[in-house]
Amino acid sequence: MKFIKYVFVFTCIAAAQTNAIGLDNTDRKNMVIAAGLATNSFAIFNREHLKACDAQWDFGYQYGKDKKLYSNTVRSSFMKCEMDTSNVLPWGIEFSVLPTGFVSYWNTNSGSYGTSLYEIGFMPIGQFSKPVGSVYLDASFGLGPDLISRSKIGNQKKSTLFQFSDEMGVGISDSKRRMRLSYSYRHISNIDIKLPNNGTNFVGVVGLSYKFD
Repeated sequence: MKFIKYVFVFTCIAAAQTNAIGLDNTDRKNMVIAAGLATNSFAIFNREHLKACDAQWDFGYQYGKDKKLYSNTVRSSFMKCEMDTSNVLPWGIEFSVLPTGFVSYWNTNSGSYGTSLYEIGFMPIGQFSKPVGSVYLDASFGLGPDLISRSKIGNQKKSTLFQFSDEMGVGISDSKRRMRLSYSYRHISNIDIKLPNNGTNFVGVVGLSYKFD
């Protein structure tokens, strides 16, 4: 019964994020960029509280959708940098930085600019988490550079192969943090380095990851 209760809480959090995702693309983009910058600033400003990073391999898969454009993403983090938040954050909230690399395959059956492309990127992810009974609930935010294999796909024209990826999401993990189920939103664009810059917004990105000791 407790696990069902925690899953219900996670579902409510995900639903709240879905309401945010219901904003138009400009508002969603601004929200995820601001959240990523604020999280990075928090980590940098409080860097003296970061502990030594530990090697930790974590592998995961994400599926996302932007209208008729789909993504299948494999990602991995190779270390975890925890922060001593006892004098930084309230209510026993924990914070850690997860350097994460990913490879993604996009495909679509609509538009005139091509049906598929590959993406590779790196994203330091800041994760706020809190133990709740026998599970951990978390909110994660990240931004970083990536490359795509072509600048046009479907109905989108990006002008450059160099892009930036911004992500925010919520997750639930078991007490040992081995398995994590996540729900997130990811925005990819070249921040107007060159126009046109049709941003991609993968909404409702569902992910599952597993940690190896």
